Amino acid sequence: MNLFRQLGLLTVGALLLARFAVAQIVVETTAQYNINASVSGAEGARATAVLQNDFKMHGAFNVSGADVAQFIAKGTLTGGGLTGTLSTASGQVFTKTFAGDWRDATHQFADAIVEAVTGLPGIATSKVVLVVQKTARPREIKDLYLMDIDGGVTRSLTNDHSLNLGPKFDRAGNRIVFTSWKSGYPDTWVIDLAARNRTRVAFYPGLNSGGAFSPDGARIALTLSKDGNTELYTIASTGGSPLRLTRTIGTEATPAWSPDGARIAYISDDRGSPQIYLIPANGGAAQRFNTFSSYTTEPAWSPDGKFLAYSVRTAGSNQIAVSDLATGQQSILTTSGVNETPAWCRDSRHLVFARGGKLYLIDRQTKKSGQIENGLANCSEPNVSR
Repeated sequence: MNLFRQLGLLTVGALLLARFAVAQIVVETTAQYNINASVSGAEGARATAVLQNDFKMHGAFNVSGADVAQFIAKGTLTGGGLTGTLSTASGQVFTKTFAGDWRDATHQFADAIVEAVTGLPGIATSKVVLVVQKTARPREIKDLYLMDIDGGVTRSLTNDHSLNLGPKFDRAGNRIVFTSWKSGYPDTWVIDLAARNRTRVAFYPGLNSGGAFSPDGARIALTLSKDGNTELYTIASTGGSPLRLTRTIGTEATPAWSPDGARIAYISDDRGSPQIYLIPANGGAAQRFNTFSSYTTEPAWSPDGKFLAYSVRTAGSNQIAVSDLATGQQSILTTSGVNETPAWCRDSRHLVFARGGKLYLIDRQTKKSGQIENGLANCSEPNVSR
């Protein structure tokens, strides 16, 4: 069902959380670092709650009292942002100023601390685009929403009274490509978040679906049925003549670019059930990627290029799995429920995915997960900004 939902082969006929509310994400994990974190100023209490929740969300930190803390994080809110200091018993690690409203500046402070301590980028400033189902069949309506990764601030991106599916950020986090039935047909659109406008970039007869930006943002991989069968193509991100990559008797779907732009992972049922294939981005022979399953969908390449995540059918249910591309070793991250649409965070450690209309954050290293409380019902198809 995943494959065909993502393709958009659905019969068309498919709240906001209070601003500045603090979402709760409980991630059970063994803490590596004890940190005492606080923020002072006009919004100090709420900023402190956001900062502490960012560390709990990450999973590598335990928020503790100052007497046992390895790190002391203190922020001071000003009119234009936040000045934050990170210290240890040995002295000051850094003092930095972060611009923006109190919430955004607090997330920036959290990310700076994570990077200073772990050497990996933080995820607190990441945004998530997702699909929210408004009405069910026969007149199915799904809209796109944008939210902070902790769920604290959400806003609607579409309100078309139609079906909108498969949103994907570009690498810069400035644009989103998606499939919409706004015109009455499944077309590929791009949202410019800064300008708050939309452009229709692929609207050939038939299906225009599954768009994903290349790492440089210049091209979009997508599936088109304009030549009869549903095949994999790439097209300029502003529109233009498509380059056809596959010629099969099956159905291709959900392309994902490698971080270096050299290859595209995608799904095809050319040999029966859906499987992952890898193909050169400029065309060539495709190779099947072994996931040890007869039913695999929704590939997602980690930002560091070392892992491939996907949804795999096992024991009659969909689970989130990750394969190490160097060794071929597979790790099943989830164990219960129907889990779909894994999306990597910028640190190549955390992923966001959907289960039962809710979104979850999971740590690839510990396999610990927690629900993202965003005040929205019927959520699916998350994608995370880098």
